[in-house]
Parts: sequence; C-alpha cells; structure tokens
Amino acid sequence: MKQITQYAPYKQLIAFAERRLKIALILFILLYSSTAVNAQNTLSGKIVEKGSGEPLSFATVRIEETGDGVVANVDGFFSLVNIRQDSITIEVRFVGYASRKLRVAPGKGLLSIDLEPMQDQLDEVVISGQSYKVFDASSGISATTLSTKQLALMPSIGEPDIFRSLQMLPGVSSTSESSSGLYIRGGTPDQNLTLLDGMTVYKVDHFFGFFSAFNTKAIKDVRLYRGAFPARYGGRTSGVVELTGKTGSFEQMSGGLSMSLLSLGGYFEMPISPKLSLMVAGRRSYTEIIKSGLYQDLLSNLSNDNDLRGTPLEGATNIGTEPTFYFYDLNAKISYRPGGQDLISLSTYHGKDYLDESQDFNRYLTPQLLLRYQLQEETDWGNTGLSSRWSRQWSPRFYSNVLLAGSTYFSNYDRDERVLLVREDSTLFDRSRKTREDNEVTDLSARADLEWQVARNSKAEFGFSHTANTIDYRNVRDDSLVLLDRAQEAAYSAFYASNESTIGKLTILAGLRLSRYEYSDDWLIEPRFNLSFQLSPKVKLKTAYGRHYQFANQIVNQNLSEGSREFWLLADGDLIDLSNATHYVGGASYEVDGWLLDMEAYHKDLGGINEFSLQFRRGINDGVEELFRRGTGIARGGELLLQKKQGKYTGWISYTLSDIRHTFPELNEGYAFRPLHYQRHEFKTVHSVEVDTWTFGLNFIYGSGKPFSEPENRYEIGLLDGRTLQYVGVGPKNASYNPAYIRLDLSAHYGFAWGKADADLGLSLFNLMGRKNIWYTEYDFGQTPPLINQVTYLGFTPNLLFSIDF
Repeated sequence: MKQITQYAPYKQLIAFAERRLKIALILFILLYSSTAVNAQNTLSGKIVEKGSGEPLSFATVRIEETGDGVVANVDGFFSLVNIRQDSITIEVRFVGYASRKLRVAPGKGLLSIDLEPMQDQLDEVVISGQSYKVFDASSGISATTLSTKQLALMPSIGEPDIFRSLQMLPGVSSTSESSSGLYIRGGTPDQNLTLLDGMTVYKVDHFFGFFSAFNTKAIKDVRLYRGAFPARYGGRTSGVVELTGKTGSFEQMSGGLSMSLLSLGGYFEMPISPKLSLMVAGRRSYTEIIKSGLYQDLLSNLSNDNDLRGTPLEGATNIGTEPTFYFYDLNAKISYRPGGQDLISLSTYHGKDYLDESQDFNRYLTPQLLLRYQLQEETDWGNTGLSSRWSRQWSPRFYSNVLLAGSTYFSNYDRDERVLLVREDSTLFDRSRKTREDNEVTDLSARADLEWQVARNSKAEFGFSHTANTIDYRNVRDDSLVLLDRAQEAAYSAFYASNESTIGKLTILAGLRLSRYEYSDDWLIEPRFNLSFQLSPKVKLKTAYGRHYQFANQIVNQNLSEGSREFWLLADGDLIDLSNATHYVGGASYEVDGWLLDMEAYHKDLGGINEFSLQFRRGINDGVEELFRRGTGIARGGELLLQKKQGKYTGWISYTLSDIRHTFPELNEGYAFRPLHYQRHEFKTVHSVEVDTWTFGLNFIYGSGKPFSEPENRYEIGLLDGRTLQYVGVGPKNASYNPAYIRLDLSAHYGFAWGKADADLGLSLFNLMGRKNIWYTEYDFGQTPPLINQVTYLGFTPNLLFSIDF
C-alpha cells in the first residue's frame, strides 16, 4: 500500500498566513478604533447551553415590542443596537432547544443567556410558535439549521447520522444508499463545500457510503445551504454544509458511551480550568473481531459490487477469503477563554476506512491439473484535519474570526490478480493483472472573517481567504500502462463583502465575492443576492441569486466492467475546465404556531461539467486528454415542505420535482441527456411521536427511477505493443431507467435513568417492507446473449442501539 504523507505541512501554511494576517490586523485596528458605540443604547450578550456553557452558534434573538432581531455569531455573541426603550422583552431561540423570554435593560454589560434542550424543560422556559425541535428551515432562503440533539429519534441504517438526516430534507436526494454525500438540486456531493471547524472535508463516507464519517456527539451545530449561499463561502457550485464542533463544557464534566451492531463510540467533555475545556469523541467498528448480523448483511450487499467479489471459482477450495474491514474516526477540541470577549480553539479530526479482500482459491480440474486463483486487494481512504481559530468580540458592534486550517484526503486502491494452471511441478499458464490507483488531496487555508453591526437594522460582513491545494493522482495498470498520472498544485485567494439590511418589511442581503485562481487569467466575480419580504406576520416572500465557481473537482470514472471510482483533480484549463453555476431561487413560506409551509423553485445554469471514461475513445493512440469530456447543463425544479415544528408529535412531508440535463458535444451525438443522479420525483415523510419515555419514528421515501446507459456489445482495441484493451459499446447515454425506489423505516427508543445517567435503548428497522431497490445492473458479455444481473440495495435490516450519557 502507498504510505500516506505525514500530516505536518504547517511551515508552508504559517508562511503565507503571516503575510496575509498582517492585513487583517490592520483592518481590525482601523475598524475597532472607528467604531463609536453608545453603550447605554446597546444590548449585547452570549447564548450558551445550560449546564455546560457550550456556545450556541447562530441562535436568534428577537425584540418582542418591535419585531427586530439578530442572529448570534458562531460563538453565540449577539448585539442589539440603538434601543430607545429603557427595558425590552427578548425571545431567544435555538433549534432543538426550548425558547426563552427575558425582560432586560440595555447598557447593563454582557448578558449570559442559557437555553435547555426541549426534552428537559423547566418552568421558566417556554415553547413558542417560533421554536423548532429538529430543524429550522425558516431562517433564510434555501438555508436549514439542524439539531444534533434530536437525530437519535430518526430511523437509520447503523446509528444516528447527520448526513443521512440531511438527505430527508426537500431538494436533497435520499435514494442513494451507497453514498452519504448530498445530491443537492441537481448537483453531486463533490460540488458541496463541507467544513468542520473550518477544515475542508473531501469525503464524508464510512463503510462505502452507508453512513457518514461524522460523530453526532462531537458536533453541536449543522447549517445547510441548498443554493445561492452567502458571499463568505466559495469554491463550490452546489451547496454548503458547515459543521461546528462542540467547544466542550466549561462548567462540569460529562461524557457518554454508545454501541450499535457495527461500532462502539464514546465522548468526553472536561473543564480543565474555568477558562480551559477539552472535548474528545471517537468511534471504531469491531467488525474484524465480531461479525454481527448487520455487518454480514452489509457485506453481503457489498459483495454484489465489483469492490467486493465473491468466490470466483465454483467448487473451489477456500484457502483464505475472509475479508477484513474496519473504520474509525476521532474528534478532539481544546478551547481557551482568556476573557469574556475571546475564544481560542484548536480542533482536529481523523477518520479512516480500511478493507482487505484478498483471496486464495485452489481447484483441481483433474487429479494432476491444478487451477489456482490468487488475489491481493486492499482499499483505504480517509480524512485528516487540523484547525486553529481565534475569535474576539472587540466591542458590541465588532467581531473578528481568524482561522488557520489544513486537511488531507487520501484514497488508495491496490489490486494484484494472478491465475495459474499447474501440472505437477510445471506451470502451464501464468497470467497476472495489476491495478494501482492512488489519490491524495492537501488543502491549506488561512482566512479572516469580520462582522460589523453598522446600525440597528444593518450588519456588514467582510473578509478574505487564501487556499493552497495539492492533488496527486496516479492510475497504473500492470506496472507499465499509465492511464493517468497527475501532480497538481494551485492556489486561490478570495475577498468578500456583504451587507444585510432591514427596511420596514424588506430584508436585503447583498454581497460580492472576488476570487483569483492560479490557472485563471482574470478575477472571478461572484455576486450574491438574497431578498425577503414579510407580506404579513404569517407570510414571507423570498428570492435569491448567486454566481459560484469551483476549482477542485471529483471526477467519476465510469467503467461497466470494473465499476465506478472517483478521484479528485484541479481545474487546469487542460484536462479539467473551471466549473461554474448561476443560481436563481424564489419562494414563499406560511408560518403559524407549530406549523411551517415552505415552497421554493430554482433554476441553475451549469458550466464546466467534466466527465472521464474509457468507453468513448476515438482511436487506438488517443492521449489522456481524449478521455475527458467537457459540457454544460441546467438543473431546475420545485420543492414543497410541510413541517410540524414542535410538540409530542413532530415531523414533515416534503416533495421535490426536478429536471437535470447535461450537454456534451461529443457524447450522445450532441443531444442533451440526464445524468446518473437525475430523479424526476421524490416524496419523503418523517414522523416522530413521544409517548411517556418512548419515542417512535417513521420514515417513508419514494423516488422515481434513475437513468443508466444500457450496453449493446463488447469490442477490442489493439495497442501498438500487441496487447488489446476490451471496451463495452453502449446505446444512447442514460436512456434507460431503473424501477422506482421505495423504502419504509421504523424505529423505537426507550429512555430511562441508569443511576445518575440517562440511557437510551433503540431498535431501528431499515427497509421494513424488504423492497429490492436497484443499485445498478451488471452485464456479462462472456455469454450470448449477455447475462444481466440487477444488483440491489439492502433488504430488511434491523439494528440495535444503546447509549448512555452521564
């Protein structure tokens, strides 16, 4: 296996960070010195979780008398300026927590307001019509905030899962069991910017995509943008998932353990001192030690995939074929509060999956003739990241956040296959085939984000970032046939500014992002615009526009005989074009006590779409550039959400109607076609009911069939050295469709006290109806007519979960 580069690239990171942070410090001083604040007319404070002191990022504060409000920053700080009353009533709310009303007076210093999770309410907390138990989809257009506190109540394949829960939202596809990534409004998972405490995460999967690589016990806040995202985000064309890790308790020690039929996990929070806290969380599978029924079901399902082959020789003697698989992830964060205005944190993440599916079979064709099959096959992939952050509330109006982050994604695939035919002591036939495929992405970033409360109804944000990317990819067959070998380096810088202003019932968020990419000759201009109008206390109209560019792209290698694999490359103007997308969004929402009806429609113009395939070679001596295709596309659709926000019964119903078309001049005779992730209709419903100490959950998903290319024949191309390569001829691109996807999941959780700890015992029934949903179709051209095999996703799969928090 290829040795992974040790993650210690900080000399380069610090070098370019020092040069750019000088600019940030100058800006801090100028803005701080120019910010004149009338403290007597300002109400500022911090919103935290009761019992731990954990800041609640992006909580909302609303003045009951005027209806004015603000959103707290990532550290829970908020400021209400130019207050004319001697005292006001404010309502503070955060998704998954009981809201709270307080009578307060401006100019009394920094407030500390604590909130409690909804299931642990006391008399002084309230549940208002603005409270949200699981997620809040009303905060902005195409934006959603998710509560990790409530994820355990939803049915899942293995355990509570952030990305699988996000897939149940409108506009996000939930019918791909083999990927935890998010297909958002016609985009693919690589087109989403995934940030964990500022670190860029390039792959979000564990166990070949059956659940995601993020531990819910280590995450306190999740924000999803499905389109036209704000100017502070860049480098992706579809969506943004921003995960904020737990800071750790400053007040009391806490922790917990969890166990499912796949893995063991735990977390621990400890105040080292009143100013210093530590949080550690980790999970590891025990599948190489105990092979549970759930593991066997997943492995059996994956054995249909080309990544996990079954016995190649019928009647063969098994010498050693038991695959070895494990995964793990680890989060750690240390936070330091030198005073009430500063927070310094160091956060790290590491996750890895490893699979060894080596095989060795013998079969005697005659008493003297032995056929031996040997396979050495190993796969591993994962992410490593480290970030350091310093944030400061310089004054009630001015806040800064400085971040240094680095991350590495690695993926290695090694396969050595050998077939021997032996008669006694002589070898009659010996054939070997080798495949090496390695991909490594390194991301080093420095950024500064500034927030300035200009006036009571005007907030400005601006900042800059610099990212240095290194991507290596090598695909070699038989040690001599190099299909692709690229070593790329590129950097890009960005500056952004935005302002959110409220004028009467109209709220306008306008921003501009300027990006400079090493392989681009010009500055890339990315305007962003978001407008909402409160037509009445219950009805809101909204619209948004955004221009977005992407520099690092995940390329799908489609091969009908060997399966599909993905790899990352940088846009270089040679093999890969710079991707871009223009978003247009419009919608309306109707909100009453306990209920939300939300509707949005979108249109996206797509450019710089890239595709890689060996199936469409023009000639025998084509260069590597001939394996890539460039195209354009559109994605459009509408979404409907009806949500019961809080109470003993919560849930939602969503429907998505979509259309995606890609056009490549050299594919499908130049006609537009639907990509593999296209799905015309998707209907989803989620329900949760609390009865005493029991909670029952139900998920139902219907998705219309996805397209695929149906092969017609097999042909060979001769190489100059005498070898031949075999290819499959296909019909019209993605012109055939699989049957509809249908799935019903149920869950039951029983909560009880175990001494002074809170325990939960859960049962999850995945795909209760045992529906055989199609994953993909295999074709064996060794027979005439070809043998067709439809590979299905998981059937009925039960799972037990147990967790305890102390």
